[in-house]
Amino acid sequence: MGNIAIYGGSFDPPHKGHAILAENLAKECNADKVIIIPAYSSPFKDGTVAEGTDRLAMCRHTFTSPIFEISAIEINREGKSYTVDTLKDVKKYYPDDNLFLFMGDDMFLSLKNWYKYKEILSLCTIVTATRTEDLSHISKMKAYAITSLGLNEGDYIISHEKPLEVSSTLLRTMLKNRLDTSKYLTYDVIKYIKKRGLYL
Repeated sequence: MGNIAIYGGSFDPPHKGHAILAENLAKECNADKVIIIPAYSSPFKDGTVAEGTDRLAMCRHTFTSPIFEISAIEINREGKSYTVDTLKDVKKYYPDDNLFLFMGDDMFLSLKNWYKYKEILSLCTIVTATRTEDLSHISKMKAYAITSLGLNEGDYIISHEKPLEVSSTLLRTMLKNRLDTSKYLTYDVIKYIKKRGLYL
């Protein structure tokens, strides 16, 4: 029995903050593998700027550690990407393993609004972290876990590692204005974006 983690998102574009978060959370749950799953279309957003094939390619250039596996499962499925369906699909491939779901604090603090959130909690253990350097935010997350989600302290994991503060929205603006993004995007992602003329 192993530990399989899932990290989904729009990844539009994927950045170093995503990779650092995933690496930190992988340590928290002793993950044997982290499956990176770009969404075809997120239920929380109106769509993506870059096509699925581009986001998959950029994920391969961002999540480069051997622990990561890039999956097109949601992009191939098309339509809205509901986490509960993805968890069920992954469970078919790993029926005897423990599943963990990675997310940032913004997603964690809205989890009660997710489609079939109780079923999500029954299928996996949530592993999350604050996306700001204000670690006092963790107390808010713990309170939400108890009062809104009905979780006990051992039912979820919160990482205390400090993140790289950046968002894909900010990066799209920076790219559009042709600003230097090398602090946040890998060399290969910047090269790919230029080659494909993305976010301009």
